[in-house]
Amino acid sequence: MIQPIPFLIEFTEPELWFICFVLVLSVIDVVTGWLQAVINRSFSSTKMREGLLHKIVLVLIIVLAVVLQGFTAHIGDTGWSVPLIFPVCAYIAVMEVASILENIKSAYPEIADSPLFRLFDNLKTGGDEGGDAHSE
Repeated sequence: MIQPIPFLIEFTEPELWFICFVLVLSVIDVVTGWLQAVINRSFSSTKMREGLLHKIVLVLIIVLAVVLQGFTAHIGDTGWSVPLIFPVCAYIAVMEVASILENIKSAYPEIADSPLFRLFDNLKTGGDEGGDAHSE
């Protein structure tokens, strides 16, 4: 157990790795978004600022999950806590991976028909070839 916030929460090593994983995915998403905007000559400082602010909000959601998980472990001396770090990070990780793939597809449209991207389309549609593979 690692305790960076004394008396609040003890992180397990997997929790710390998962948080770092999500933060790295966020950085990759920003970089791929910037690259696709430059390649497509559609760079907009307004969109970039909005995207960065969204990333800050996602980090704040992770902080909220940490705080809630930490405090629930101490409220009422119940001996249990609400496990929020894993589900919050998993949801954000899926969002980031989808966004990274969309950025890559937009920057390099020829890759959209590659076997690699067909694999990701199958994952997004649950293997249903006739399903709607678009995401927001």
